[in-house]
Amino acid sequence: MTNEDKYTGSKNDSNSSKEKFQVQLTNPMLYDRLHTLSVEYSVSIELLVNVAIKRLVDDVDFVRGIRSGEINLE
Repeated sequence: MTNEDKYTGSKNDSNSSKEKFQVQLTNPMLYDRLHTLSVEYSVSIELLVNVAIKRLVDDVDFVRGIRSGEINLE
């Protein structure tokens, strides 16, 4: 299971609220792999999950751009 905290608003804002997200990994092999990578590279599982999701979202946006005829080579 992976937990994440997200701040809404600026960090200096006293009215900022915190959202909590919890994702349950249902594939034990995926959890084991994330745990192994976390230990191997001394980073948190949450960081690895965030990077993976960011990359997935970027890839989906890239494919959507190609479908609509937009090609942005950055």
